Order: sequence, then C-alpha cells, then structure tokens
Amino acid sequence: MLFFKSYRKHPIKIKTFKTDLAPIGFYFDILSTEIFQIPILPIPLRIDKISNGEPTLFIPFNQQKLEKAFKKYNLTINFAKFYKTGISNLLSYTRIKQKEITLRPLESSKVREWWVASNNICASIPDMVESFTYINTQFLKTFHKIDKNNIDIELNRESYSNLLIAYCDSIIKYFRRKIEKNVFLVEKEQKFELDELYLERRQKCYPKIINVVVNDIAKEKSREMGFIPYLIYDDILDSFMYNRNVLEDPKNDSISLKVYEHNQIINKTSTIDNSSTDSSKFELKELELDEIL
Repeated sequence: MLFFKSYRKHPIKIKTFKTDLAPIGFYFDILSTEIFQIPILPIPLRIDKISNGEPTLFIPFNQQKLEKAFKKYNLTINFAKFYKTGISNLLSYTRIKQKEITLRPLESSKVREWWVASNNICASIPDMVESFTYINTQFLKTFHKIDKNNIDIELNRESYSNLLIAYCDSIIKYFRRKIEKNVFLVEKEQKFELDELYLERRQKCYPKIINVVVNDIAKEKSREMGFIPYLIYDDILDSFMYNRNVLEDPKNDSISLKVYEHNQIINKTSTIDNSSTDSSKFELKELELDEIL
C-alpha cells in the first residue's frame, strides 16, 4: 500500500480587486490583545491592499464635530500618535495574517507602495466620516466621565465597566438604527443623496456595492471604485457587541483608559505641537513610515 503525504497549497499572494476601494477607519477601543496592546483599531481589518501595495482610503473625521467635542470635554487628540498607533496595529496584524495565508513575510517594499498610494487618493464618503466621528466623540465623552469622577478601574471596577458598557450601548444603538433604516449618505456630482445599504428580496438581505469617485492626486486622474459599507458597519456592530459581552464578566479584560493619556494620545490640555492636535492642520502623509515600521 502506498501512502502519500498530504499538504495544503498556500497561495503566493493574497487576492485583491483593483476596483475595490477598501476604506479603513480608526477608533479607540477598550480591550487590548497581544497584537493591539494600545487598542486603536483599524476597521475593517483588510490586509489584501497592503500585501499587494495597492491604496487604502483612510476615512477622516468631521473636523468641526471633533473640535466641538474637544472644547466640551477639555480634551485633545494627538493625531500623529493616534494614527501611528493605529497604522502600526494594522501592519502588525497584516504581518501575522500574511504569514498564515501565504507562508511568506510581508514585504517592506509593498508596505511602502501601499503607503504612498494611499496618501495619494481621496474620495468623499460623508456617511462613513460621520460614523467614525461619532464613535470617537462618544469615546471622548466616556473618557471625560471617568476622569471627571475619578473612577479607578482597580478600586471600582463595576462603575468603570458600567460606563464602558454604556459607551458600547451607544455605538450599538447607533449602528443598529443605521442598518435598520437602511440609509447611506453619499455625494454624487457635488450633491448629497441618500442610497441604501442593502436590498431586501424574499426576506433576504443583499448588501449593496456603493460606487464613489476616487481622485488620484499624483496621477491627476479620477475613477469610480466600489465598496460595501454594510459589511463595515456590521463589523463595527459585532466588535462592540463582543466588547459588551466581555464587560459583563466581573473579571473582564477591559483596559484602563489612562493608557491613552499615559502615551499622550489623549491630553487634557494641548501640551504638544498644535499641528498634531488640530484635525484641520494634521495631514496623515506627514507621518514618517520608517518610525512606524
């Protein structure tokens, strides 16, 4: 009898699609992992574009709403450190998944191609801008409540967890309502229009591909690219529902939000360069990729 050694063939590269926009947003999370020790999370966790050196659209924030939250809560975000941490987390995750899928390391040259290409594209997706702004302003509100009431995670874990649960509930409610209403704000020909997140047929949901015009600054060209916002919002909903379930455990693994203050990502007063805290002046392309790598 002959015995043959079985093996699983690994792909040489991760499949990606040129017309897929693959937007990514970043937000403050409340659970740390071995990969995300300072949990500023990218969502969705797309690695295909990085692996192939193709652009990702980074979702910006609504500057006016963030500045309003800064004044209300007497807090500022150091955007340079916020994005450095978030992008570092994204790259760490990509390295691990790349090795698992292809058995090959992530190439630095591809990361550099991805970084340059990503900083050369722009597109208007107002609904996603508002959504990620909402997540982070709600986080600042929670941070402010904990700090104002001097609630210590070690001395009063229940009160601390309850505030974090309330934060999760606000995000869950926001995205459940968004999905239930099935409305997505888009910009077409410099006009705002309402589109749908999904189509319903025979009691089944079919997420829609939303096409937007993407401008390539370096090439001075524009083209339509598509993405599925429903899947992104569903990922966010799943993430916060998971967080909530963890927080309900009396021995939960929530972090002290002080980690953001200790690392000067969130500051009570602006003690750093204004260009790093002013969302209207900060530009992602000014970050040094070598410092992140």
